[in-house]
Amino acid sequence: MARYRATIDTPRPPEEVFAYLSDFSSTQEWDPGVVSAERLSASVELGTEFRLHASFLGRTTALTYRIVAYDPPRTVTLRGENATVLSNDTITVDGAGEGSRVTYDAELTLKGPLGLADPLLDLAFHRVGDRALAGLRRKLGSVRPDQLGALRGRGLDGRDYELPGDLIKPYNLTVFAFRRNQQALVDRWLPWLTELEQRRGDVAVYELPVLSSTYGPMRWLIDGGMTRGISDPAARARTVTVYTDVSRVTENLGLADTETIAVLVVEPSGRILARERGGYAPEKAERLAAALTPEPPADPSEGAR
Repeated sequence: MARYRATIDTPRPPEEVFAYLSDFSSTQEWDPGVVSAERLSASVELGTEFRLHASFLGRTTALTYRIVAYDPPRTVTLRGENATVLSNDTITVDGAGEGSRVTYDAELTLKGPLGLADPLLDLAFHRVGDRALAGLRRKLGSVRPDQLGALRGRGLDGRDYELPGDLIKPYNLTVFAFRRNQQALVDRWLPWLTELEQRRGDVAVYELPVLSSTYGPMRWLIDGGMTRGISDPAARARTVTVYTDVSRVTENLGLADTETIAVLVVEPSGRILARERGGYAPEKAERLAAALTPEPPADPSEGAR
């Protein structure tokens, strides 16, 4: 069995969000893995069925979903099934400020001999889920929080971090990356970031590779490979790996998906002062720098002591 659970915030009211998502034919509008979707009943209620054609593991397959639990405007559970797959999807909508918070909890099981592929299923299911969640964010218009969510990480120097609380300087330039090939984008930022850190005593720089928690059991191997590939002790110290729900992090950073990196200015309280996405550009650096209070001039008497 594979499980995918994630949340998003949207400025839309709970009643509107629930009505849209409980009509499962809407999946065709936000889930890129759904080729077609139709409602087989006149209204949405307990027992309503939907017919979906979805692409997964290189094949397009038909599934019939049925609402098996229905508690509007908060929770709906749908059970989807065909000869090879069983899916249970629970959507919960809660009020969040003036908008809503959507929690999507899905479980997928392969039937019969295909169940032997379960170890690979979880990884593939998370990739599909991330793409679907990105589409849902775009459709519902997610809110970009101004606060960095809680993250637990470990530096390549062995130090454990509880973020944002363990950020040590008034201004922390944090670079979030999600894929190995994004290191090239990170490297383009580093000359400007490290020069700023060396010039200002109130700035610290962190590289934060974010990986799915499904890789957690292999952390020793992945982190070990990173450590061996980085000879500079300072670079090791500023690199903090995070194994978590990747979709939760991308939402927090204002990213639709994991296709690029994000660079943030964060206070120790977690307040996000500025954020940019993608590779380095002078105008992006200027916007980040503008979030920093100018340093006071050095006291001439300090040098005379």
